[in-house]
Amino acid sequence: MNSSAHPYNTSNYEQLMETIKACFSVLDFIICTAFSVLIIGTVRRSADLRKEVRYFLLSHHLVFLTLFFGFGAVFSGIRALQVNAPRLACWTIFAVQIVVGRGLLLTLTLMSLNACIAICWPLKHLSIVYMVKFKMMVCLWILALLDPVVSLIYESISTSPEEIVQLDPSCPSSLNSIPARIAGVVFIVLLVILMAISYVLIYREAKHAGHLNSANKAARNTIVIHGLQITLHIIPTLIVIGIGRNPKLWALNLANFIIFSFAQCFSPIVYGLRCKELQCKLLTMYRICCCSPQATSSNVELQPSPGHSLE
Repeated sequence: MNSSAHPYNTSNYEQLMETIKACFSVLDFIICTAFSVLIIGTVRRSADLRKEVRYFLLSHHLVFLTLFFGFGAVFSGIRALQVNAPRLACWTIFAVQIVVGRGLLLTLTLMSLNACIAICWPLKHLSIVYMVKFKMMVCLWILALLDPVVSLIYESISTSPEEIVQLDPSCPSSLNSIPARIAGVVFIVLLVILMAISYVLIYREAKHAGHLNSANKAARNTIVIHGLQITLHIIPTLIVIGIGRNPKLWALNLANFIIFSFAQCFSPIVYGLRCKELQCKLLTMYRICCCSPQATSSNVELQPSPGHSLE
């Protein structure tokens, strides 16, 4: 069904919701950009960090996160201001945001798989990861682009040229159909399964090695924090896919978005700044204070060597 076929009858509440979403997206964009510049700049200046795949994936994750809120601010801003933008422009902006959002989930999954391989198969980690590193990134982009691009093409083909370029203050999306929602849910569920398997294997390996005990809670805390962060990414996304743009559920939609955006601002901290190795490089390069020798090891003791931590 063409999501733009219905006339747009917005209410004051919906316009208020889009205004709040645009403001939150701008704020999130600023915060994530600051963290991304700080962390990615530190990684690029350090030869040791550049060699590690987890920081390579972290850098991509931060770029995706920043772009997601950037395009989200543009899309919500157009809706809030009721700009008479062409439908094709709105479809394209929203499709790009969805591609970036899928990139977020894919990088989270790859980070989990990388940690799992490093901990469960430490001797084979480097050979496995570096063998598939570039192929993995190509597959990441293909998977992220596939469904949004197909939906955008389908929407363009099923709509007359006059309607495609027609100015529409509702700024409709191109992924509001039932097949697009089902494809989105399947995509998320598959990635969640992969992440869950990775953390289960990490837990089993650490428990077998005797690390998860009362004397050492760092690794267990990391698994809990990562799991909570992933949950706050997955559940709001599924809610958005489920309810779509339902005017009657605008309050739920807004609350869901605020929770999601607030949680994602902590991604650079959860996956980056909690790592003592990265903290050490930050303190050293920006001359805040000296780094002690003990701070070079990761605060997660699940890793088989200092170079491969869960974080």
